[in-house]
Amino acid sequence: MPKKVGTTQWRKQRRKEYLEKKEYRYYIFCEGEQTEPLYFEGFKRLIENNPIYRDMVLIKIEPCAAETMRVIGMAERYVRKNGIDRGQIWCVYDKDSFPAKDFNGVTERVDKLNLDNPELQYHTAWSNECIEFWFILHFAYYTSNNHRSEYVKFLDDIKQISQAKTSYTSR
Repeated sequence: MPKKVGTTQWRKQRRKEYLEKKEYRYYIFCEGEQTEPLYFEGFKRLIENNPIYRDMVLIKIEPCAAETMRVIGMAERYVRKNGIDRGQIWCVYDKDSFPAKDFNGVTERVDKLNLDNPELQYHTAWSNECIEFWFILHFAYYTSNNHRSEYVKFLDDIKQISQAKTSYTSR
């Protein structure tokens, strides 16, 4: 089959026009590679499946596999590389046991970046030191003061019980 000449430029232009139609743009940069991106993918799916919002909202989720200050750095590089000039950039990271200067440094950097362009605003969002505990509270009343390793075991048990129930009821 002959190669179609000039289709690459046409596709790039079409994609750009498609992105330009989006009124609201959210770029989410997550510290984690799995938990946070999966969490936000759920929101993204709900929006994309809604016929009212799917043509209005653009959501891009970028897992960073980096901690606090590196998340904001990766967000800045992504914005520059892709020529993004409007939207909301969210930097999501865990509190964990990072030094206060690193944890607060992201917010300070965001404040400085937000002065540059009112159409492009950076935001921070962080989870408590142990987001697993928050997940547990969705499934059970839990008042014990345990280490996070216990939370992971508890969540694994819930997952196994749920999978066993699903396989039992599908028989």
